[in-house]
Amino acid sequence: MIAVGRFGTIGLLGLALSYLSGCTLIGGRVNVDPVAVSTQKPGNVALYVAVSQHGNGVLGLKPEDFKVFENGTALDSAQIQLTLLPTSSASSRRAAVLVDMSKSLKPDERKSLAEALRPFIARLRQGEAVSLYAFDGAEKVHLVQEYARDLRAEPDEKDTSMERLLAFSRRDASTSLYSAVLDGAQKLSQSLAAEGHPIQNGTLIVIALNPDSAGRVEPSKVRDFVDDSPHHFFLMTVGASAADANLSFIGKNGGTRAGSAMTMSAPLNDVANAVDDDYFRNYLVSYCSPARAGTRDLRLEVRTRDAQGKQSIGSYSTEFDANGFGPGCNPQAPPHFVVAKAKPENKALASNAKGASKAPAVAASEPTEKLSSSTPEHKATAPAAIAEPPSGLGYE
Repeated sequence: MIAVGRFGTIGLLGLALSYLSGCTLIGGRVNVDPVAVSTQKPGNVALYVAVSQHGNGVLGLKPEDFKVFENGTALDSAQIQLTLLPTSSASSRRAAVLVDMSKSLKPDERKSLAEALRPFIARLRQGEAVSLYAFDGAEKVHLVQEYARDLRAEPDEKDTSMERLLAFSRRDASTSLYSAVLDGAQKLSQSLAAEGHPIQNGTLIVIALNPDSAGRVEPSKVRDFVDDSPHHFFLMTVGASAADANLSFIGKNGGTRAGSAMTMSAPLNDVANAVDDDYFRNYLVSYCSPARAGTRDLRLEVRTRDAQGKQSIGSYSTEFDANGFGPGCNPQAPPHFVVAKAKPENKALASNAKGASKAPAVAASEPTEKLSSSTPEHKATAPAAIAEPPSGLGYE
């Protein structure tokens, strides 16, 4: 059985799980999004949540910033042994970067492409494993390099993966962007599943230089696929050909533009910021419930303070079955999760493309990705819809 959640996918293990249901409450200006919740005997309760404020992740929270209430009564954090577990103990993170190599690039453009991608991938690797793919007019993407997670990853001039990417020889002079998205997402899912962690956080980053011209997959099918996928999708269009096509639906979690291959560094940095924001907003709260029977109403409260000391509060509420609970709980025990389902929203990242415009988009009730520190709460923007590309596109 597989349950899909807003921030990941989860495989339910063959263990007895108590029934949980809940809703997100917004207190003050702090949003507490449930990713997954778990209860298990003898008395363990764990909540995997994403905390955001003004659309940005709230970073650096400590155990004392969380408060647990059962049946409306505040519990003593020391007595219940409230602790924050590392999210990596229960989740897998992986990014797949798909680079459009269907267009011939000049030598200076190829050099700029490599110079932009090298630090971008190094930064992604500090939080997750990364798979680099190239695509052209073929139905499937082509693996260039697998990168392991490395907390200390830095751009490596001796790394030959960029040379292999630039040396990629087009096997089909068309552009099969849509089939590349589907195939890349499938490979991402397979890689995450192979790691065996219950929560799977996948990010697909598409760098498109051309619109789809192969026509293997209808745009509506890709739109539905991306919309239903548990993965995060970011799109960066490079140059006029891709920017003039209405491809924004591919970047359901973020979209940005580069005027050319010479100006990719800044928008790629925006994408990296959004991925980091998603990563560091996640918290895994674990505690030992004093309940020994019956159904308990549970509320997890999060408190933050700004630089001026002003306090903001947010909370998430659910309920759980405490029948059979008893002594001997260890809050360090690995939790088993049921994911709370919610629909992600579309957002746009900053763009450095000349003349690029932004138009309001429908935002979900709670933001999921960082736009900018000046973005109003519950607002999002997306690249303006532009007419479909003309027929008869000439590729080199």
